[in-house]
Amino acid sequence: MHPLIPYFERIEIPLGGAASIHGFGILVAAGFIAGSWLATRKAVRDGLEPDIINRWVTWLIAGVFIGGHLGHALFYEPAEHFADPIKFLKVWEGLSSFGGFIGCTVLSLIFFQRENRKVRKENTTRKEQGKPLKFPVRALMYGDAGVYGFTLGWFFGRMGCFSAHDHPGTATDFWLGVYGMCPDQPITVACHDLGLYEAIWSLAVCGLFLWLDRKPRFQGFYVGMICFLYGPTRLAMDAFRHPDTDARYLGLTPAQYGSVLICLIGLTILVKQRNTTPIRVLTGGKRVPDSGPDAGADAEATNAEAAGDE
Repeated sequence: MHPLIPYFERIEIPLGGAASIHGFGILVAAGFIAGSWLATRKAVRDGLEPDIINRWVTWLIAGVFIGGHLGHALFYEPAEHFADPIKFLKVWEGLSSFGGFIGCTVLSLIFFQRENRKVRKENTTRKEQGKPLKFPVRALMYGDAGVYGFTLGWFFGRMGCFSAHDHPGTATDFWLGVYGMCPDQPITVACHDLGLYEAIWSLAVCGLFLWLDRKPRFQGFYVGMICFLYGPTRLAMDAFRHPDTDARYLGLTPAQYGSVLICLIGLTILVKQRNTTPIRVLTGGKRVPDSGPDAGADAEATNAEAAGDE
């Protein structure tokens, strides 16, 4: 068995002068667009508000870059950043996926609390006007739609890492090895490209979720599943990381410790939420209209059930 992927230069499109667009940035942007598109399709199918998904994406972009950079700084290069604190502000230099997860989680909880307060206030007016009430905005309801789209977005993002040779592993003869990206090795040596491996994994999970979503799933199913599936995968992949590219604590990378934690979180969500009613069943797959014959007691009872399931 021999590696099949030849070395290639990092993709960079010159714009004139010193300015240029990197392939990594293009693919990350494509990931946000593709992921948002798939997430809004699921939101509509589940009877949720797609506009909330679109507003949420802006917060996620901030979470990816701010949380990702802080995670990289604190987990992988703390000494360098504390020696030169201005580096903490350079969010474009160094990103940690788990730092991004933490940043997105914190900002998402804040976002959904804000959105839910707006819906509660609007429902007070709608009730007085005899209009159907809107569903409460719950993190796991919309989180499922977001994670569903995230798998496709993550594929593009990790392909961006592949295009930039960001995650070199150890030398290998595996057929997916990439030549010329191993640190301090000649171009004739191939090594594992962990960005490519995660891209393949995320595309496979995207296909799995598309198949699973043919029928309604309980609230939090996809959030729990992505955590439960990603944890062991990342734990195994990091075993192939090049020893010179990542900090290690007691022999494990920070991401490997995070992998154990995120797997436990996913398992907890799956167990705790398994008996909740699927949001698509509660809504009937239809968003609450501004007015109509279904206004009144039936809508209020459905909203009460949604709140109770949480």
